[in-house]
Order: sequence, then structure tokens, then C-alpha cells
Amino acid sequence: MKGHIRKRGNKYCIVIDIGPDPETGKRRQKWFSGYKTKKEAQADVAKKITELNEGTFIEPSKVTLKDYLNHWLEIKSMSIQKSTFAGYKAFINQHVIPSIGMVALHKLNVMHIQKCYKTAIDKGITNNSILLMHRILKSALNLAVKQNIISRNPAAFAEIPKKERTSIQTWTEEEVKKFLLHSQESRYHIGYLLAITTGMRMGEVLGLRWQDVDFEKHTVTINQTSGHDNKIKKTAKTNSSKRTIPVPKETIAALKKHKILINKEKLRFGSAYLDQDLINCNEFGRIIKRAHFRKSFIRMTHKVGIKEIKFHDLRHTHATILLKQGVNPKIISERLGHTDISMTLSVYSHVLPNMQEEAVKNFGKSIFG
Repeated sequence: MKGHIRKRGNKYCIVIDIGPDPETGKRRQKWFSGYKTKKEAQADVAKKITELNEGTFIEPSKVTLKDYLNHWLEIKSMSIQKSTFAGYKAFINQHVIPSIGMVALHKLNVMHIQKCYKTAIDKGITNNSILLMHRILKSALNLAVKQNIISRNPAAFAEIPKKERTSIQTWTEEEVKKFLLHSQESRYHIGYLLAITTGMRMGEVLGLRWQDVDFEKHTVTINQTSGHDNKIKKTAKTNSSKRTIPVPKETIAALKKHKILINKEKLRFGSAYLDQDLINCNEFGRIIKRAHFRKSFIRMTHKVGIKEIKFHDLRHTHATILLKQGVNPKIISERLGHTDISMTLSVYSHVLPNMQEEAVKNFGKSIFG
């Protein structure tokens, strides 16, 4: 097979001779259009010839959105976490494919995308979930444009709903004290305490090991996490997530007490104990499932008799208390593992007006008595 480049209007095409028709003897050609530059088309000639020779070329007119999204998922699986991949796949299978999956990729337009979003909204899907769906579709179709399967990305022109600002629930200092006092007999008390006194995420709490604790310097270091699939990941969520957090001496004392319990269980169960060096584990050393840990926390809030909040809200509680105490937002940002301080200021903007009022009062007292 031989190929050459042709110019059509402002764009370039690849034309490949695929031999004569066996019945009519007429010359046959395959055209691949949509290249912005001649250099771009030339770079793709060899690939197209190989695909045609090996029989791996798929006629664009026969590729449905469903086919292409499955192809995109295979590619993405190499660069994203398993939990993220599972989330993307579930979203595509539940909301995109049933709505517009059978549309031919080369015929997909903005109206199809808009219909998909409207169907999801009618089913009661939240705006934030629609936005996630949009990001997934836009990313997948961007790749299709790069691969010259389609000439433009229809998702880029779709109207999307506004992002919903989720309300943050937090405990007061008195509620924190009450909860910690009444949860001391729980096996998971140490996990609750770590979340409240460090602002760690659930996955970070469940992935924390004894080797990550410096009992002399009173710090814990995030080196691994427990994923949504309840498996340990050796690297933290982001570079900023991998951090060392100073902790109160009371938390260190509680960790020492908990370590005694863990050592007793190792002796009691012997070879049946799976030592993964985890601080938060069941009596046999095995990882605690996130769903179970979450439910246990909710049950404890009911038992204690205080306002029910999500486990992740302990992280918000930690940050809010520090902000109200006048701690520099940069320090809080570092403790939480945020990529930059703007994220911290955005999430906790509801606390800042009260801080302004308090700052003015304190300034007035210091100057005017």
C-alpha cells in the first residue's frame, strides 16, 4: 500500500491506495481527513497503512459512542487509580450509554450531548454529577479529535449546569470534646481522634502505619492511603497530600495506648494475625473497610447524642476550629494537604467573615483599650 497527502480547503487528507476491486478491477482508495497541517498528516500515514494491512482499522462510520468510550476507558486505565477508573466506568454505563451510547461517533452532535444531560437531570441526578459526566465526555471526545476520528468535540459546545456548593457541617469544640469522651471505648476511637486532631482524610486515617508515627517529634507522615476499593495504595493522593503533620501530645498518648492493644492481639492470634503495620485494623490486623468504618462513626454520633455529620466533616471541623483560633490559613492548608492556599480559603470562606469581626475587635482593644 502507498499513501500520499492531498489538500482540501484549509485542511489536509491522507489518501491510501488499497489495491483494485477484485470484482470490477477499479482503483480503490481510503481517505482520512481532518488534519490541520501537512506535517500532521504525514506523521499519520505509516500508522494508517499499518492499520489497513493488519486489519485493525475500524471504519469511523461503524464506531458508536459506546464503542469509543470503552476504548477510551482502556487507555485511561493506564494512568488513573482503580477507584477513579471504576467511578468513570460506572458513570458511563449508568448515564451515558443508555442515553446516547448507540449514536455513531461521527454523527454525534451537541444536541445528543444536551439530551444526555437533560435525561440525567430528569432522573434527579445532581448538578455536580452532571458536571462530572461532562468532564468525562469532554476528555474522551478530545482524544477522538486528536486521533482524527472526529473533527471537533461536540461536548465543548454543550450547556452545562452551575456547580452546586455543598454545605459544610462541623462540630463545635464542645461537641468534639463530648464525642471523644464517649467514644473512648470504641476500637475506632483512635481513628476518630486522628481525623479530628490532624484533618486527615478517611483513606489517610485507615492507611496510616506505626512506622509513619514519630513518637519523639509528635508527628505523623502520610505515605499511603486506603482506596475506595479498600486496598492500600503506596502513594498518597497528590504530592501535597504526602505530608508530615504535627499532632497534640494527647494524640501521641492515645496512640501509645492503642499500640499496647495491637501488640496484645498479635500475641493472642499468632500466625492468624496479618501484620500490615496498620494503626487502624481489625483484631486480626486486616484493613478496615471504609463503608464499615463510616457506618460505625455514624452509629457512635447517635450513641453520644450529638449532631450527625459525615466522617469527612471531621476534616472540616479540624480546619474550622483552627481558623477560629486565628491560625494562619497557610498552616491549615499544609495540614490538610491542599495543593494551594486558595483551595483552603475557598472551602472555608464561611468562617472568614466572623474572623474579620473578631480581628477588628481585638485590634480596637489593643489600640484603644
